[in-house]
Parts: sequence; C-alpha cells; structure tokens
Amino acid sequence: MIKERTLATAWRPLNGPVEERVAHVLGCIAKRYKDPEEVQSMMRKVPQREIEGMKIDAWSDLTLANGFTGICLLLGQMDRLFPDEGWDRIGHHYLQQIQSSLEQQNIHSLSLYSGLAGVLVGVRALSRGGTRYLGMLDTLASWFEELVLQKVQICKEQWVVGRLRMDQYDTIQGFAGIGRVVMLFPERPRMKMIWEQIIELFDIFCDEKSYNGYIIPAWHISSEDQFLEQEKVQYPHGNFNLGLSHGITGPLSFMSLSAINGWTTDSIEANIRKLAEWVNKWKMRDSTGTIWPGRVSFEELLHDEIQSDSIRGHRDSWCYGAPGIARSLWLAGHAVQNEEWISSGLNAYLEIEQRMETKGGLTSATLCHGLSGLLHLIQRMYSDTGHPGLSAMRDRFVVDLLDMYNPDSLFGYYDQKGKDGEVDEAGFLTGSAGVALVLASLISKKSPDWDFVLLVH
Repeated sequence: MIKERTLATAWRPLNGPVEERVAHVLGCIAKRYKDPEEVQSMMRKVPQREIEGMKIDAWSDLTLANGFTGICLLLGQMDRLFPDEGWDRIGHHYLQQIQSSLEQQNIHSLSLYSGLAGVLVGVRALSRGGTRYLGMLDTLASWFEELVLQKVQICKEQWVVGRLRMDQYDTIQGFAGIGRVVMLFPERPRMKMIWEQIIELFDIFCDEKSYNGYIIPAWHISSEDQFLEQEKVQYPHGNFNLGLSHGITGPLSFMSLSAINGWTTDSIEANIRKLAEWVNKWKMRDSTGTIWPGRVSFEELLHDEIQSDSIRGHRDSWCYGAPGIARSLWLAGHAVQNEEWISSGLNAYLEIEQRMETKGGLTSATLCHGLSGLLHLIQRMYSDTGHPGLSAMRDRFVVDLLDMYNPDSLFGYYDQKGKDGEVDEAGFLTGSAGVALVLASLISKKSPDWDFVLLVH
C-alpha cells in the first residue's frame, strides 16, 4: 500500500519585462472569446480537414478538444486572474450554449476530450471552486456516473479476452482521462466506486497475453485497431503505444497521480512499477539527449531493439514526445519513491536544452503538438523542482511563443497542419484557447489546476 505523497508544488510565475508582453498578448487573444455565438460562427466557416480520406471538423460544440467546453477552462483561469473583469459572466453565456447544445444534440461519448467527462470539467472550471452551478454539476455527475459504470463492465469483458483498443484506455478518449476526472469528486461515493473499478480494469491492462505464440504485455494494440490506415500497414502485428495522449503513459500518469494523492489499492503500486519499468527500458539517447519512440512495434519488442525509423522526426510534444513521457515517469518515481525514475524524468527535461534551437522540432504553437504544450510542461516541472536550467528554458520558450502570435489569425495563433498549412482553431487542444491558457498560467501567482486534463498534475 502506497502512502500519500503529495507533491510540494510552489508555482513559480514569470517576472520582469516579459510578463507585461505576455499579459498584452493574452489580452489580445482573450477578447476574441467574449461572445460564444461569434466564436461558433467563425469556426463553422473554417473548412474541414482531411486525414486519410476522413473529414474532420475544426469545431464541435460539446468537446473539450475543440468546442465550448475547452474554452471554459480559459474563461475560468481568466476569472481567477481578473475576478472583477466580468469573465464569470462571459463564462455563464458559454454554459448557456453548452446547455442548449446538450438539449439539441445527443452526446455519444463519455471521454474527456470529446464527451461527457469534458463537459463536466468545463462546468467545474467556471464554478469558482464549487460554489456555483451546483445543480448543473450534480445532474451531469449523476448522469456520468451511471454511464461510466456501464462502460466499465463492457470493457472488462472485452479486455479479459484480449480485445483492447486505444480509445478505451487512453487520456484523450479512454479510462485514463475519465479516471482523472473521477478524482475531482472525492465526496461522491459512486465516483470512488468508479475509480476502484477503473483500477481493476488497469489490472487487466497491466497483465500479459498470448499472441502468435509469444507472451507479451496486454497493452499491445493489434494492427486492425490502429487509428490510421497507414499505421495498420506499418504495424502488421500491432504495436505498443508510449504517448501520453494515446499510449500507456496515460494510465501510468493516472495511477501515479492517484497514488500521490492517496487513492490506493493493493495492486496499484505493482502496476505503476510494471509500466514505469517498461517505459524507462525504451528510452534512447542520441546526439541531442534522451528521447522515446512514440510506438514500439511487435517485432522491436521481440528483438529487444528500436529501429532508427521509430525515432525519426521526434518532436518534443505533449502528445507523443519526451516531455509527456518523461513527466509520467517522473510522477511514477514520486508515487513509488523510486529515485532512478525521478532522476530519469528530470534529466530528460534538462536535455531538451540541446534541442532549443529547433524548438524541439515543433512548428505549431498549440498545446497538443506545439510549443505551448512544451512550455507548460517545462513550467510545471520547474515549479515542482526549482531547477534553474528549467527556468532558463522556460524564459527562452516564452519569447519564442510570443513571437509566433499573429494578430491576423482569427484567434491569435495558427495551428500548423503539415500540408494543410496554417489553420485557424479556437479550441483548447489544438487552438488558441490552449495557448492563451498557458500564457495566463505563466503570470498567475497560484498554481493552475486546468492541466489535470493533460494528466501532468
């Protein structure tokens, strides 16, 4: 049984001349979010993106990723920073839009980034510490509890026979993200019950299975269950995903944060150790420091060796890069008091300095796969450790991010979408609202809590 070991975080905000520049850019972005109907109207004019033949909308009302709900996180942070500027009233208008959308649309997902868990998070962000919107929160939480309990049982039956999908366990859509939301409501008995059942699910996830005559980790994802068609071809025997967005570091971070905050079971320490040992095993070093592959193929597992193609094009992103993976390892070290993993996670961050000239391979400003995500994770690690090397990196990357501000874009920043070029997005995960949240947090005197949705806190 793990003893509670809460992280002693002292938030370390920016100071000096750059703080004024951050506040200015933040103000320029935030004012574009004052009218939810205008935001919605502008985003509905942004063309769909096409990924391997699939049409993807740039806006969806009820999603944390790219809808009203994620913007609520920004409005909540603005209200905490500037409580007399009326951001709570603006937030109220957003909640009215969310309520209207809930009445008009069916919500088919329970997930954090595209479903009911995210809606719950958005309302909570505007509740001023649970003092407002109590009826709405209770109604949503009760609905959420009922549906999650049903989903847990369905997934348990599938996982026992080896039918595991990424969207069932990961941060974005699965039980890692859902479980982190459950932890926000310790006073609700059914939430505690759900947490216990999710941990039991992860007992199955952390076990082994037989595949093609080999005993391998149960978190193996088959070829047919890869997200993209090109990945189905690239991994004919499946793979093992390491990314914090869709890989095993999501469950690792969720269980580690559970343990750190005193949520324990008899199996959780063993499962944290199993996943952390596996993540630590696959770290690699090149001329620019410690990195991880985003995925380990079945063949690489059998040969116990990563091929060079697996780390080509590495980016220091939250979703698949070293910052997200190293943070999960660092949290695991604190959860089970393993100094090697704490040191390994911190050193991986310090070595990002060697990739600063290329901004860690990042071309976008956004949270998921861009510079603001890297900057916030460095800020969080700096606040947790006080390491001066992280302070210097933070200060450099803040200037880089500010330089990417473009007043001609719809919301202040573009997302870089490869062949699609610069894309306007309003939302949290790949839009300007997420960038603004990072900027707002940098000038806050108190540690923000919105980044629990990234499973880094």
